[in-house]
Amino acid sequence: MDQTQNKALLDACSSGKLEEVNRLLSEGADPNCKNGDGRTGLMRASKRGYEEIVDKLIEAGADVRARDKNNDTALMGAAKHGYVPICQKLLAAGADVNSHDNDGRTSLMRAAFKGEEGVVECLVEAGADLDAKDNKGRTALMESVTAFKVGVIHYLLAKGADVNKRDNHGCTCLMRASYGGYTDLVIYLLNRGADKYVKDNAGKTAYNYVRENGSEELLDLLK
Repeated sequence: MDQTQNKALLDACSSGKLEEVNRLLSEGADPNCKNGDGRTGLMRASKRGYEEIVDKLIEAGADVRARDKNNDTALMGAAKHGYVPICQKLLAAGADVNSHDNDGRTSLMRAAFKGEEGVVECLVEAGADLDAKDNKGRTALMESVTAFKVGVIHYLLAKGADVNKRDNHGCTCLMRASYGGYTDLVIYLLNRGADKYVKDNAGKTAYNYVRENGSEELLDLLK
């Protein structure tokens, strides 16, 4: 197998050179070749939003479930960067919507943290586990609360995400919102069933998470 040809294919996928990708594949380049980190041309093209190259690679037999050394997938890269059509193409071709990377993070967690509402909806419709946890016990909802991505928060809760899930430290979404000083979000979470009496592993409630400069309104809500 011509490794020079394969390297050229990876480079073409990274730089969005569709004609070059077509030529190299027609000449026998491996659509599943990887670089030293285990990344494929499909991962590179998906991460950069090159839809036509993604189409061509899938057509040529690229493995949509391939993983790199970090267990990242093409879907994770597309999800993080908000490329809804590419996510749809990968899922249609058999990508695993609930794959975890080495940190336990899923495509949904990545999209939720970035506030990519279209991708979040796409992944949930494809069967993404709303309450999956990463290695630190964090869920996609927790990620969206931490990043204050209100649209994603509303969507995930509407779809049934558990507002009272706790991470490895016992921290909840309400505690995260309280620490951030997000009064409106705290009100919303309380209205969606967040339990203000839950304690973390250190025995602290959401009230204790309000920082010294927190508003009186926020403290009153959490008493």
